[in-house]
Amino acid sequence: MRNRIFRGIFLVAILVWVSCLVLILGALYLQYNGQYAEGLRTQTRLVERAIEIGGQTYLEGITLEENYRITLIAEDGTVKYDSSVGKDRMENHKDRPEVEEAERTGYGEEVRYSKTLAEKTMYCAVRLRNGSILRVSQVQFTIFTLILTMLQPILVVLFMAVILSALLAARIAKRIVDPLNRIDLEHPEGTETYEEVRPLVRRIAEQKQALDSRISRLQTDVDERTREAEFRKEFTANVSHELKTPLTSISGFAEIIKTGMVKEEDIPRFAGRIYDEAQRLITLVEDIIKLSQLDEKQITEKKERIDLYLLCQDVVFNLEKPAADRRISISLIGEHIYAEVVPQIAEEIVYNLCDNAIKYNKAGGSVTVAVSEKNGRPEITVSDTGIGIAKEELDRVFERFYRVNKSHSKEIGGTGLGLSIVKHGAAYHGAQLNIESKPGVGTHISIRF
Repeated sequence: MRNRIFRGIFLVAILVWVSCLVLILGALYLQYNGQYAEGLRTQTRLVERAIEIGGQTYLEGITLEENYRITLIAEDGTVKYDSSVGKDRMENHKDRPEVEEAERTGYGEEVRYSKTLAEKTMYCAVRLRNGSILRVSQVQFTIFTLILTMLQPILVVLFMAVILSALLAARIAKRIVDPLNRIDLEHPEGTETYEEVRPLVRRIAEQKQALDSRISRLQTDVDERTREAEFRKEFTANVSHELKTPLTSISGFAEIIKTGMVKEEDIPRFAGRIYDEAQRLITLVEDIIKLSQLDEKQITEKKERIDLYLLCQDVVFNLEKPAADRRISISLIGEHIYAEVVPQIAEEIVYNLCDNAIKYNKAGGSVTVAVSEKNGRPEITVSDTGIGIAKEELDRVFERFYRVNKSHSKEIGGTGLGLSIVKHGAAYHGAQLNIESKPGVGTHISIRF
């Protein structure tokens, strides 16, 4: 800002100086030019009077300055006398504008410029009593010649003006900017500054107050989220350990039943329920452990360059029967695209996406898995024609244990951790995860590696 103010003041000062110089030179030129013209007219009248009294002999003894010239012209235009050039070498002057005007009105004037515009000549002509024309001329400098003759002092003054303008501009710019630089952004309302800037200072104070309030809210939100994350992490770890004991008990109880310690007709029913619950709890523990490993980046497997199409083909093959049981068709399209991934995690991502697409689909619906390349990056897309997800719930579907339709979830089972594993697996690979859904139409989830 200071530099811009400096440049502005400096340029204005130089422009003002140049404008004043041009105006002064123009005024001087017009003033002196008028005086020269008036002096030439007076001298012409004096020479006319002298010739009328003393005749042409007056001209023979006269001495003129270098820039003056007297010419006596006969009625037919021939030159009878010239103070600069012999009359025999002079051409006929009858067609000269000043001569024609003098013959017509008794007095004529004309100004002619040289080819270079460096000088001009003013001619004054009067008609004498005998019909002859007396012409007096004077060579004068033009405005260009005036500037050239004064070039050295002009340049000296220009140099001094530039230096002075630069010093003054720098000083003024500093004095203008200093009060602005002294504004305390931490306490802007207590700063003394220009009256014109006070609305801006008040606005800054309001903005600061609003920002402080927002930062405070954000900090509170961050603290809450941090506590929530810590709680969930702790909860996951606790659940993992707590569930191992009941799993052992359930498995043992199932084994006792199988040995015949209960009525034979009740064995299949109780054993089946215990076994199903045990499998569900084991699955839950496995999912929690997977999430914990992804959170802590405790993945021992290395990334490999694999064919994503073949990986998806294996997943689709494994899910064909569960899909058929729900009367849902599952298909794979696309091309063989390679990517650097951890095979186990990538397979888990695709499996969970397809498993969810089957569980939350409609009877007679479909699931389509597509492998392609978008903007030079491998992409896997899973689309279904299921129940869909409301817009306000899209941001939460990847949370742990979050279920969009809790009643429907009880019917289809699951741990509620599938999409959370997908999210953390994508984050582990630095992949971009995108979801689009419309209730009653279906869901479209893509992961771009």
